[in-house]
Amino acid sequence: MIMKSPAFARASALVLALAVVAAAGARAETLNRIVATIDGEPITQIELEQYAESIKGRPGGDRITDQKAILDELILDKIIQKQVQALGLKASDQQIDNYIESIRARNNLSEEQLLEALQQQGMTWDQYRAQVRSDIERASLINREIRNKVNVPPEEVERYYKAHLDEYGTSPKVTARLISFPVPRTASDEEKAAIRAKAEEVQKLAAGGANFAKLAKAHSQGPAAEEGGDIGEVVPDEMQPEFAKAAKNLAPGEVSPLIVTPEGFHILKIEKTSGEAHRPLAEVSDEIKEKLYREAMESRYDRWLNQDLRARHHIETFL
Repeated sequence: MIMKSPAFARASALVLALAVVAAAGARAETLNRIVATIDGEPITQIELEQYAESIKGRPGGDRITDQKAILDELILDKIIQKQVQALGLKASDQQIDNYIESIRARNNLSEEQLLEALQQQGMTWDQYRAQVRSDIERASLINREIRNKVNVPPEEVERYYKAHLDEYGTSPKVTARLISFPVPRTASDEEKAAIRAKAEEVQKLAAGGANFAKLAKAHSQGPAAEEGGDIGEVVPDEMQPEFAKAAKNLAPGEVSPLIVTPEGFHILKIEKTSGEAHRPLAEVSDEIKEKLYREAMESRYDRWLNQDLRARHHIETFL
């Protein structure tokens, strides 16, 4: 067995210590590495890693895993904070309290339940209040920079309505008469053929100009036969599909071809139509305005966030 001298042992210990110090130094150097600057102010690797952990609790935050994407989010947060500070948009304690209270009420949570939910997310009460403060200040900035500058004039609403008229179509009501020849479920093929032949005969008479009401009284075995088949005012879209299809293809005064349904054979006549073919502009203007406003907000926000706001700052990235 070879014995190592005390001097050798001390030298080995020194080499090991130097290796540990070197490794620790390399780790510190990595963590302190500058990954980006905003107006000359550095963002370090450790700050980026801490930010990556903090956004995991945000909606969709756990899906952002690429370091460049996380850095981009961090840069956006920082330039928004800069803008908030520059404009003096500071959220008050009362605003924060009111916001948290509204969250509790909306989700029907007690204070204890809210605290428990925060603990499950690994967030302290102070961290939660800081996040709420940031959210309020960010909303104030967006209101100032975007929301108050977006307007949808009535002329734009009307232009959209005219260009998308098919989106606001509605079936006009029709006043109709109906002649029906029911087919019993137990009818034989010969009986069904005989009923159909009779229905076709009456249909030819009606289409040829014979008095529809008299034909209905004489032959119909369906609704309102005694009233000449008058079924009153109906909305085609609310009718049985076979009747709806026929009604939509008929002009006032016209008689349908024979309509075949599982229940039997039918003849429809449209007496008149009434009502709007489209929902009026006055009825849908608020709906259109809200849609256009939302689209304009999204477009302006995207441009402001990714172009206008960035253009106000000198940003360099080193990843």
